[in-house]
Amino acid sequence: MSTYPAIGDRITGPAIAGTMAITEPLLRSGAGASAIRAGIEYEAFVRDQQQRCSTVLSLATGRQTERQRWARSERAHRQRLAPDRPMATSGRPHVFWHGLDRVGMHERPLVVLVNGWTASGLLWPASFVERLEGSFDVVRVDNRGCGYSRTAPAPFTMAQLADDLRDVLRAIGARSATIVGLSMGGMIAQEVAIRHPEMVERLVLCGTRPPPPAGFAPPRSVLDAMMATPGKRENRGAFFERTWGAVVGSDFREQHRDGMHELIDRLRERPTPRAGVINQLRAIASWSGVSRLARITAPTVVLHGSDDPLVPVGNGMRLAQLIPDATYVELPGVGHLVPFEAPTALLAAIGRPTTV
Repeated sequence: MSTYPAIGDRITGPAIAGTMAITEPLLRSGAGASAIRAGIEYEAFVRDQQQRCSTVLSLATGRQTERQRWARSERAHRQRLAPDRPMATSGRPHVFWHGLDRVGMHERPLVVLVNGWTASGLLWPASFVERLEGSFDVVRVDNRGCGYSRTAPAPFTMAQLADDLRDVLRAIGARSATIVGLSMGGMIAQEVAIRHPEMVERLVLCGTRPPPPAGFAPPRSVLDAMMATPGKRENRGAFFERTWGAVVGSDFREQHRDGMHELIDRLRERPTPRAGVINQLRAIASWSGVSRLARITAPTVVLHGSDDPLVPVGNGMRLAQLIPDATYVELPGVGHLVPFEAPTALLAAIGRPTTV
């Protein structure tokens, strides 16, 4: 999804689009994904070494780098939102989540909402979350790079994003949950079901795709639009409406103005920095292993809008074929943002809670 520049941005939309054009052949193969993943892991190793050195230097000199000052500010924001929640330490989640800090003595079934590329846990419709909370405990995760996880360690792989979800479930004392994933969040959900099957009761996958080479890419024009940067005199609201409005169904943008306004307000509240866009995109590009989908044992529902321009509908069809016994539901006239465009269908796919 599209973003607005924030602290530390140095990479432009055209530069990202150019990089994607060069790497596009790699993204269609497992070998290409493995090469990108190896690069991420090497860069993460270098990052860790540099951070150790900068920490020692800052302690010795009393001076903080811009990144350290930004991270300190981010931690302060997180503590204001969840004052009793421990910050990321050894064995604690690197990511922030919205919702309960601990499951109760008489716990209700748990639903974890995992959003897509550049979209934080803030970007779920309020009315949808409210209706869901009538029957379930609900947790909304900010993936690394966005929301209140903007300064989580980066770069990262899809496996690490999946492990972040595992760590959140452990931190709140949950044994398992229904995982609802949209777009990139659906890829993370698949990875959780493969890596940590005991923690997944059910999977609900919306507007997402299988690992390459099984999926289908969107038109280049759609990617270019999503990588756009604001015009010289374009305000945030107009920019977000132009870019995010391009991925919804043809009727939603004009007929559901309240939904578009809510989406734009949430985007303005916590914009994703350009570095987060790049790092999440790299995680997507490093994802592979389509044969592993056969290991998924959790009951799975695949929802896909027939008019999804960002993740073409063939991806949902193919995904339902690859996951054993998955149910496929196609949503006529719906684009990419299933929770905003078809919340009732999504609630039905999540289903009624089972008795605990």
